[in-house]
Amino acid sequence: MKNKFQRWYEKDEYLAAFMNLMQDLPIDIQCEIAVDMIIRASSMIDRDYDKIIKEVADYNPRDFKRWYDKNPNIHLAIESLRDLDQEQRDIIVQEFCDKILNSHYIKLDDIEGQ
Repeated sequence: MKNKFQRWYEKDEYLAAFMNLMQDLPIDIQCEIAVDMIIRASSMIDRDYDKIIKEVADYNPRDFKRWYDKNPNIHLAIESLRDLDQEQRDIIVQEFCDKILNSHYIKLDDIEGQ
């Protein structure tokens, strides 16, 4: 029997919804949010910024196949979420949901205005 969840974040319905909303954003907005998420998540787990920069520099998108693997910043932001405990992850999702939803509203306004 095939496992219902294909990705680690799909086990949490709120995180899965967050990821779907993030995926539907234009790449430039995804990247902007990703950088902010990396900074915020890193401050929660006291992660070394030099290590983060090295991870981005060593990143090779051909090694991965997920939607967020195309950009090293987005990949690192999502992987940073995985490093957090549930409470910390919930804080990040809550903090960035408004920004993601506002970006969707702006996108919808642009479509309706055409």
